[in-house]
Amino acid sequence: MNINIYEQIELGANNNGYLNNTAITQILPSNKIKTISYKDLFELSEKVSQLLLNLKIKQKEKIYISSRDSINFASSFLGAIKVGVVPIPGNPELSEKQILHILNDSLPKIILTDHRLRKNKLKFVCSIYTNKNWKKLLSEIKYKKIETIISKTNQTAFLIYSSGTTGYPKAIMHQHEIIKNTYFLHQKILKLKTQDKIYTTSRLFFAYALGNNFFAPLLIGLNTIFNDTLISNPNLTYIIKKFNPKVIFSVPTVYRRLLQDNSTDLKSLSYVKYFISAGERIPDQLYNEWKHLVNSPLLNCYGTTETLAIVIATRPGNSKLGSTGKPIKNINIKLTNEDNTLSKTKGVLHIKHSTFAKSYLNNNVKTNKTFSKGWIRTGDIWSIKDKHWYYHGREDDLIKVSGKWVNPKEIEDIISNVNNIIDSFCVAFRTKQETIRLALLLHVNKSIKENLIIEQVNKKIDKLPNYKKPYIIRFINKLPHTTTGKIKRNDLHKFIKGKNL
Repeated sequence: MNINIYEQIELGANNNGYLNNTAITQILPSNKIKTISYKDLFELSEKVSQLLLNLKIKQKEKIYISSRDSINFASSFLGAIKVGVVPIPGNPELSEKQILHILNDSLPKIILTDHRLRKNKLKFVCSIYTNKNWKKLLSEIKYKKIETIISKTNQTAFLIYSSGTTGYPKAIMHQHEIIKNTYFLHQKILKLKTQDKIYTTSRLFFAYALGNNFFAPLLIGLNTIFNDTLISNPNLTYIIKKFNPKVIFSVPTVYRRLLQDNSTDLKSLSYVKYFISAGERIPDQLYNEWKHLVNSPLLNCYGTTETLAIVIATRPGNSKLGSTGKPIKNINIKLTNEDNTLSKTKGVLHIKHSTFAKSYLNNNVKTNKTFSKGWIRTGDIWSIKDKHWYYHGREDDLIKVSGKWVNPKEIEDIISNVNNIIDSFCVAFRTKQETIRLALLLHVNKSIKENLIIEQVNKKIDKLPNYKKPYIIRFINKLPHTTTGKIKRNDLHKFIKGKNL
């Protein structure tokens, strides 16, 4: 069936009677509040459509939108999709080199940004608008109904680039059908209803937020909260008390901060019905502390940029320590061994659904490696036990020590329940003798003596074979984070120092 994302969102609002309900609540930097109804969001989006037509932007041409999480972003994104123009959400926090790579890779006809771009470094011709000027142009457009372009089944609706934390970002090409699965978690598992409020600490240029705090809520009539400022614990408790969101989406690092910060009003956390965690596995200690201190459950979920939607999720009232839950209904899923044969217990995760992405832009090598006969090879290692699924890290993170492969997550999991260890990271380093060794980096409670921690850790790892035992242990105070709150594992090596290593 040929569809358009914009049409699906608009039909939902018309058919289910929530046109006049609030679609977006935007928190401005001054903490002032701006809201927009579904009806007004559609009208503003259609003004964007008209403006793009006036600027002679054609179907399948691209617009790069680097904007704060805002009504302006939402209307620009939807307005482009309505007339077949392909939006690209831009991450302004990438390096200039990475941003230029994205622009020269995707060749947008329009760049919408508040950030300085050296036009002489662009290898193509385009028009650059500031968000301020864009809003001015929109204010001059007289509203009129614009025909929605119904796409062909294989037509690209939007592009989203990977985070680029391990190199140049790559563009995932999403078709209009992708939205069919984005709201399953919200509607079927979390049982959210029209005008329920939701919030995510992630930003809309990441798939986690774009799927869960943009597409999904708009498709089922929720009130989604936008906040462009980097999240701090007082700010999050303010959002909870001020707006009473039913669900909050975030990452383990943010939830850990909440529990560690004395300014956090733990009572207010219980106003939220569900806290959703994704991006990383929830450490056992964090999960146990949360369960003890907060009445609202912390649910683990997993999805990828290629799926946009959550594909594995913990069900309320049916969770197991360390587990991410069970696969979402109607999504095909399998595990493979190193030789690509099927595994029933542990292996690399492959997922399949007709709506998922099928290729990367301008990257045949990566496309052929990741996509095959409708399956997506995630590169993530999983296991199954008693019908519950467990995440064990990425196959790219495997380390060869003494000719044998080591999964760093195995060592991290072994010590995850040691008291007063907040986080642990197992990384490889090269000695002066050019030997690969393992290092264990520990982020711990500062009030506890380090020798006591080391004693407990050694007891845990004592039974491991020698090649799996960490050669050194280092204590670290500050962790390198991405803008989404995930740990930058590639930056952890800078903590490994020592003349005699």
